[in-house]
Amino acid sequence: MLVILVVYVIIKEGRAVVISADNGIYIHKFRKGYAVAHLQAIDNIYWHRGNKKYNYKILKEMFENAKIFNTVGEAMNYALELNNEVGYTEYGICEV
Repeated sequence: MLVILVVYVIIKEGRAVVISADNGIYIHKFRKGYAVAHLQAIDNIYWHRGNKKYNYKILKEMFENAKIFNTVGEAMNYALELNNEVGYTEYGICEV
């Protein structure tokens, strides 16, 4: 898994202020292929009751507009392009 981490620091009144974007480029393997999307608040997929690994309703909603690829290699190539296009992601490229 490739993770790229960048933190923006702004100097305000002589102090460094770190800005949190809570975003990343995420890859998830669905039955139809590997979905890639720029998302925020990915931790919401873990909000559920019961013993499930994910809240599948939220997971599906978050990735509903994602591009789908047949291989993880194609997905990673697109994720790198998307990451460059977005410019800044707090969590980089991650698989969930």
